Amino acid sequence: MTDSTSPLYREAADPATSQARLAEIAAAHHELHPVIAGNPSCYPALIEWMLQLGTIAPVIAPPAVAPAVIAPATEPAASALVNPYAQPGQAQAGQAQPGQTPKRPRKKLLIWGSIGVVVLLVAGGGIWAYGAIFSKLGGASSPTAAVEKLLEGTADMDLISLYGSLSPAEIESFKAPIDQLGTIAMDDENGDPVDMPELINTVVDSLNITLTGLELESEDIEEGIAVVTITAGEMTMNGDAETITDAYLEVVAPQLRLQQESWGYDDSDTDSMIADLRESSIDELNDMLPYTQTAADLADSLGHDASIVTVREGGSWYVSPLLTTGENILQSGSNARGSLVPEGDVASFDTADAAAEGFAEAVIAFGENGDYGDLAAVLPEAERRFLSLYGDALMPTDGDGDYDNLQITDFAVTPQIEGNTARLDIDSIVIEGDGYNWPYRTEFNGVCVTTDSGYSSFDGCLDDASWMKELGADSWRVLSVQEKSGWFVSPMRTVADVTGIAVDNLVRLSQDGKLDRLYQ
Repeated sequence: MTDSTSPLYREAADPATSQARLAEIAAAHHELHPVIAGNPSCYPALIEWMLQLGTIAPVIAPPAVAPAVIAPATEPAASALVNPYAQPGQAQAGQAQPGQTPKRPRKKLLIWGSIGVVVLLVAGGGIWAYGAIFSKLGGASSPTAAVEKLLEGTADMDLISLYGSLSPAEIESFKAPIDQLGTIAMDDENGDPVDMPELINTVVDSLNITLTGLELESEDIEEGIAVVTITAGEMTMNGDAETITDAYLEVVAPQLRLQQESWGYDDSDTDSMIADLRESSIDELNDMLPYTQTAADLADSLGHDASIVTVREGGSWYVSPLLTTGENILQSGSNARGSLVPEGDVASFDTADAAAEGFAEAVIAFGENGDYGDLAAVLPEAERRFLSLYGDALMPTDGDGDYDNLQITDFAVTPQIEGNTARLDIDSIVIEGDGYNWPYRTEFNGVCVTTDSGYSSFDGCLDDASWMKELGADSWRVLSVQEKSGWFVSPMRTVADVTGIAVDNLVRLSQDGKLDRLYQ
């Protein structure tokens, strides 16, 4: 049931729908999970449950904000699948019964909801400074100094210090889309342009964040990589609830109005919904602020001491958002950390198209042997570090893949090279075989894919959906990058490039006053 005009679809997307009702819809209608996930009222436990079912995909965002250690985490679930009816802060010992009304969410929902808006707005303040200052920023002299720079920069809302503490190898590729976001044009509900820098400065001025008693311990896990553990410290956030909420609604309310209009709601209904959203947001922020969290509180929530991974690049130490994510996944499970690929085992490709074919062959081989080290060997440095150290923690394979007898029967790409980057036009990639749950034949051409097997078939393109076409999906390409040892296909740079194209088109639509096309 994906008809956007249906009552159930509208209810799933309506921010005024109660969280208990969203849980009921999610339990009964998995096809509406993407709609529910986009609802501002959807709570973290429900998101996590849908992610584990695989009915929604995780959002990949530029790793340009502080790691999760500066914000509270949800409690671990006791069962394999999180109960969709369980509210943040509720015990997860057992499944709730259908129709059970969850308790009103408090701190944890607010942290991921209302306070999440604060974090995004504060991080967004870097958009206008990032391009001018990033190249001048340096790292730190030690792993603990890099983490101190990150956390103190966050507490002081010093965006230069915050951005300067992050790994250039990981965030440099997101520079262009972040710069471009600074040119986006948005109007408030009166049709007047929103001055985003001024709006964000207003929010920042209303906030007060303090960090006291910080104690850190460092452990080298590989040459040039160290895990820093937060053993003590306390962070407190306070702010003006009305200022924060009004800033949020100045940006969001016009988009909510367009969305509600496209679903047939009249202005009075939308006015009421936005007024209710403002009132409830202010009440919830007033309930939670000031918010204080200690290192011990965070360790209790995570089930382990909060850890931040740092890397040495160009003689200085930086925080690695990628490796920090992997380390915290590792510590939440029972898998062992992997080892870096030895320098002599790193693949070397002389051309961008050779790197593309080598990457495709490595993916096929991984499907057969489940060896993350071999797959990591064909990736650029940042992705190689992550996959070799934390691949098994992210998705254990026990050294065995699920797919056998797959082979590439046709491979043709045309690289469009600009400096040390190549955008790969896929002319034809054909994979055939009889692997476990794998189509007999899959062909990629441009942004289109065709699969054919004895039990199913599919033929579609990324730009088939009108809103995807508006965001430039027809020009999305896989990227290959040149490093000192040769060319490599870069999933991270590909994501950054796709993000940049989408942002460019979002800016174009905003400046032309045509953002409503995304809702058509």
